[in-house]
Amino acid sequence: MEARIARIISVIFHPLLIPTFIIAVLINLNVFFALIIPGDAKWRIIALVFMTSALFPLIILYGMYRLKLVKTLIMENREDRIYPYIASTIFFFLAYYMIWKINISPVYYYCLLGASILAVLTLIINMFWKISAHMVSMGAVLGAFIGLQSILLIDLLWQISITILLSGFVGFARLRAGSHTQAQIYAGFILGFFVMILLILYY
Repeated sequence: MEARIARIISVIFHPLLIPTFIIAVLINLNVFFALIIPGDAKWRIIALVFMTSALFPLIILYGMYRLKLVKTLIMENREDRIYPYIASTIFFFLAYYMIWKINISPVYYYCLLGASILAVLTLIINMFWKISAHMVSMGAVLGAFIGLQSILLIDLLWQISITILLSGFVGFARLRAGSHTQAQIYAGFILGFFVMILLILYY
């Protein structure tokens, strides 16, 4: 039962879905940089981020699986992650570029820039050591919320609290699935948190 729950959590909070989640949360906040975006445009932006940072990389991953470039879609082996990580990194930067070209608050493309930078760092680290991409993503979300609350003086206490709770669930799921060691879990979370919060605070 626990193993099944762990797999479900790992799928729901897959790293490819996290950029869409954070943009969807930020774009629906009751704050100035979200309220100036028309309702219809919000859904288009969310859809654009989802297609670019999640759907297209997943299609590429499936193609790599069919071509035997990766052994499984789960990518448990460190070696299996290299090509999918390269593809994901390219699409993350594409998502950042497309949102940057839209005349909306820098909040959104800073978060996507952070995700892109972290994708590069995760790719590089993965060549030598299997770091948890799930926890890199969760740490980045927490770093983004805390950073935005600090510089914009907006109330994101609920978002921060829920992210901390969900990070614990995701960390447990990755450990229970046997995908990572505790060191890989903690290292991923710390990397994601500090890269994102420093980007938000000092970029």
